[in-house]
Amino acid sequence: MPVKNFSLNRREFVAGTAALAAAAALPHPVFATSKVTLGDFEVMTFTDGHINLPAGLRAPNADEEKWKEVLERAGRKGDTYISPINVTLVKTPDELILIDFGSGPRFVPTTGKLEAALSDGGIDPGDVTKVILTHGHPDHLWGATNDFDELTFPEATYYVAEKEFAFWKDADAMKSLPEERQFFAVGAKARFESIEERIQFVKEDDEVVSGIRVFDTHGHTQGHISVELKQGSESIVVLGDALTNPVLSFEFPEWHAGTDHLPEVGAATRKKLLDQLFTSKAKIIGYHLPPPGIGMVVKKGSGYAYEAIA
Repeated sequence: MPVKNFSLNRREFVAGTAALAAAAALPHPVFATSKVTLGDFEVMTFTDGHINLPAGLRAPNADEEKWKEVLERAGRKGDTYISPINVTLVKTPDELILIDFGSGPRFVPTTGKLEAALSDGGIDPGDVTKVILTHGHPDHLWGATNDFDELTFPEATYYVAEKEFAFWKDADAMKSLPEERQFFAVGAKARFESIEERIQFVKEDDEVVSGIRVFDTHGHTQGHISVELKQGSESIVVLGDALTNPVLSFEFPEWHAGTDHLPEVGAATRKKLLDQLFTSKAKIIGYHLPPPGIGMVVKKGSGYAYEAIA
C-alpha cells in the first residue's frame, strides 16, 4: 500500500536542523541518562539527539483549528516541532540489551549522538549483547553501522520482526514510498544487508530473554513491534514509534500520523495500546517523548493523556 501522507523529505529535515543549530549548541545536559529499576533489570535511556519536523505537516484527518490549538503543546518551535530521540538500554544480570540502534552518522545533523551518550554513561558498544529493532526507519536502524560501514555493536545478536525485514528488503519497498522518501528504503536495505548474518526473527509474544517479550504494534510500519519488560507484577513498555508525541498520540490517537505507513492501522493500534496501557498501569518509554521519555498513560476526560514520571 503506498505511503501517501509521508511527505517530509530529507532536505526538509536538514533545513529544519540547520534552523535550530544555534539552540542545539546552547549548554544543556546532552548526554543525560535516566535510570529506573524493574526487579533485577536496570533500565536506562540515552539521547540520540532530536529531529525537527515541519509544523505544517498536519494530520490529514485532523480539524485544522484544533490542530493549530494543540500544536504549541505538542512541541512547536516556530515553523517546526521538536521530536527528541530516547534510546533504551536494559541491563539484566547476564545481558546488555539495546532497543533500537539510533540514527548513526548519516541521517541528519541533530541526530547520531547515541555512541557519545553511551560512552559518557560508561557503556562500551562492544559489550551490548542484543539489539531489538522496533522498525526500519532511519532514526531507529541507521545506527547499526558507523562511518566506516562497520557494525556499531559488533558482538550483539539483532532481533527484528520478519514482516519488517521482508518489507524493507523487498524491491517494492522503494516503490511504495513517495520519491522524496525513497532514500529510507535504500538506507534500510543497506543496513539490513550489513547485519543480516546476525539477525534472529521474532514474532508476537516471543521472549528475547526471560522477562523481555516483543508484541505487534504495526501500522507505523508494516512490521513494527514494541517491547514489554516484565518483572513480577510490574512492567515497562518500550513503545518504539507506536506512540510518538506526548499530545497528539495520546489525546488524539485517531488523527493520522504523517509518518505512518498504514495510517488507519496506526490509529487503531494507538487506540488499542492506550486502552491496554491505562488498564495495566504499566510505565512506558517513548522513543520520541520528552526526555528521558519515561511516563504513564492517564485519563483525561473521555480519553487519555501522557504523564511524565522521570
